[in-house]
Amino acid sequence: MLESYKSKYSYGDYEVLRKNGIRYYQINADLLVPSVTSILIATRPNFLTIPKKIKNEQTNSVEIGNLMHKYLDHYVSQETDFFDENKNFQIAKNLAKIIIDNCLKDIDEIWGTEVSVCYKEKYAGTIDLIGIMNGKLIIIDYKSSYRKKTIDELDEYFLQLAAYTLAHDWQHGTKTDSIMIFLCMRNGTHEKRVVSSSELVFYQQKWLERLTMFEKLRQNNE
Repeated sequence: MLESYKSKYSYGDYEVLRKNGIRYYQINADLLVPSVTSILIATRPNFLTIPKKIKNEQTNSVEIGNLMHKYLDHYVSQETDFFDENKNFQIAKNLAKIIIDNCLKDIDEIWGTEVSVCYKEKYAGTIDLIGIMNGKLIIIDYKSSYRKKTIDELDEYFLQLAAYTLAHDWQHGTKTDSIMIFLCMRNGTHEKRVVSSSELVFYQQKWLERLTMFEKLRQNNE
């Protein structure tokens, strides 16, 4: 467990399930809300250029990403290291160490890792890491990849994080100052993309437009 880890809030632990191709979070016995990522996928504009993955690459990417997140969650908040027998574990661990060496060391105080948040009765999602960096509240998302991401992909990630900022701020009365995408590639390189408060407002507004679009689509399909 990192010394900088300070459990700030009592975060919920929502069950995740899939229904009609949409990923949902079970907030309570009576409330089921769609995930941020499912909303973004359902409302993705036709002009977006998201490179297609072959099946094997996609399967490996999901496995490696999940293992990387589990390793980092244990590293930050648990007393013991995470280990898995999966053949992709060593790749995931190497990627996690890139994030540890080039991202986590810069965080002054970590409030939570793998944090579930919801916004009203509209949506929910899971924050990779939230904490204080340079005196300001930041939400960080880790991404692993074989390649660099396109501008369109990065914009989708920023919308995802903007949704999380609105949810955390609404649920816990905070004021998130910035968001960061930390992308680590299989070749050992990495990228940091940070959006500060002024530009964050732009992505929050764009996210709310996508949310409205999703709600209209769902109404039309009922």
